[in-house]
Amino acid sequence: MDVLQAVKSIKDDSFQDKVQRAIACVSRTVDLYGVSGVAFSFNGGKDSTVLLHIIRAAIALPLPERTADLNGDVHGLKGICSFVFERGDDFPQILDFTNEMSRQYGLHVHKLHADFRSGVEGLLETTKLKAIILGTRRGDPNANGQETFCPSSADWPPFMRVNPILDWSYADVWTFLRGTAVPYCSLYDEGYTSIGAIDNTVPNSLLRKENGTFAPAYMLADGRMERAGRISKQTPEVPVTKSLTRSAAIIVIGDELLAAKVQDVNTPFLCSELRAIGWRVCKVVMVPDEIDAISAEVRAAANAFEIVITAGGVGPTRDDVTMAGVAEALGTPLSGDSGLEIRLRNYFGSDITAAHLKMAEAPQGACTIIDYMRDDGSASPFPLIKCDNVYVLPGVPDLLRSKWKVARDQLLAEGELMPFHSVVLRLPVSDETRIAPALDKVARALGRQVSIGSYPMTKQKDGAGILLSLESKDMKQLTYAQQLLNDALPSDARATSVEYDSPVFGRGITPRASLDVARE
Repeated sequence: MDVLQAVKSIKDDSFQDKVQRAIACVSRTVDLYGVSGVAFSFNGGKDSTVLLHIIRAAIALPLPERTADLNGDVHGLKGICSFVFERGDDFPQILDFTNEMSRQYGLHVHKLHADFRSGVEGLLETTKLKAIILGTRRGDPNANGQETFCPSSADWPPFMRVNPILDWSYADVWTFLRGTAVPYCSLYDEGYTSIGAIDNTVPNSLLRKENGTFAPAYMLADGRMERAGRISKQTPEVPVTKSLTRSAAIIVIGDELLAAKVQDVNTPFLCSELRAIGWRVCKVVMVPDEIDAISAEVRAAANAFEIVITAGGVGPTRDDVTMAGVAEALGTPLSGDSGLEIRLRNYFGSDITAAHLKMAEAPQGACTIIDYMRDDGSASPFPLIKCDNVYVLPGVPDLLRSKWKVARDQLLAEGELMPFHSVVLRLPVSDETRIAPALDKVARALGRQVSIGSYPMTKQKDGAGILLSLESKDMKQLTYAQQLLNDALPSDARATSVEYDSPVFGRGITPRASLDVARE
């Protein structure tokens, strides 16, 4: 099947495992309930679009034991009922997309005009339905307490809720949609990242460009901000940032790092530097000096994120294979670059060797050579190399930091981003279960506009047992989150001190108690 073949070409073992488990979940559902007992809730959103093709893949598998059940005069999903709830406040683009998918794949979608509960009750009363396949993912407002197979609540008619993509992330959804090249609703290319009704959904402000237009949904760097475009009537209106948060991945290369013979200092440096200029690091991976391993990670990251930074594996020795891995990832041959060779010959002169010339190899036709000046004012013979959206940096920390300055200037030249702001609250309690309800309240109110983290600590001289981190690009939202959290926390669990814009816990500025305490 087309979708299955496309998924196999995505070199990400973890993602492929998720897809296979989702397909197996649908297959098992059909085994348990038969196609006449299974329904699919298709609302035209990105999650249900993923499910449509997961179901198509599941029913396309050769399963002799189901032959009798799947034969007969059935539509595109082999007899599985598809339904959608249509409302007067739906986006026309959603309705058009749903109709087009129904036509294209022969879904014969049942259009319901009641509320969800009434509609489901009607379906259960008039059909043999026993299970409904849903696009629920963890983090959705209705996902609390749900599992892959989850019976309906006690006050509902009995049926099984089936959630094949419950453990998928926002990035997983877009990896699937883009990797398989299946159609999806056009609103997602206009900056919408989560679609509800017309009156409560706007484009995600984190994707706003300087010219006022919006980047497509798949460019959202932080999946936690997926619902930032949903407007809550219960949430006070707080202006949101107009800047675009951009996404980066870091691939660290070296056998010696994986063997713990050398300590990795490049990852924390790059993460800190990228955050300082408004970029969000979404993935860090460490791989050995193997072309296939490097290629697989670079290919997956280059497709999923706006930039990729590799660190290590560039040099004159046989274990320096990063360039070969990048070339394979980009689908282009590795060859000697005349511009790089000229620079090396000018630098080494008559002492140049074949080992030196190995450093002139680059992916053919895919690279940009960026010259820069060294601290002494002379031109570096080793320019920064950028292959498509991949910046190739050396692994030696001093050399990496020199070339990072050039890469950073390139990123800043594309447009400066709003910085991240943070608040760290030091709480005098150690039991996270006591503060969990307060964190849930803030998360619900702000719709992921502010990221929240809880970090247990020990042996703190000020008695802090938990550090709560709030982070956002919008100071007004951050301030509102801090106030809301303070009000929601138990009185004996409220912060004894607060740090603002601290790059590392314990190094910020506090308006209250001193934070100049030893960390043990």
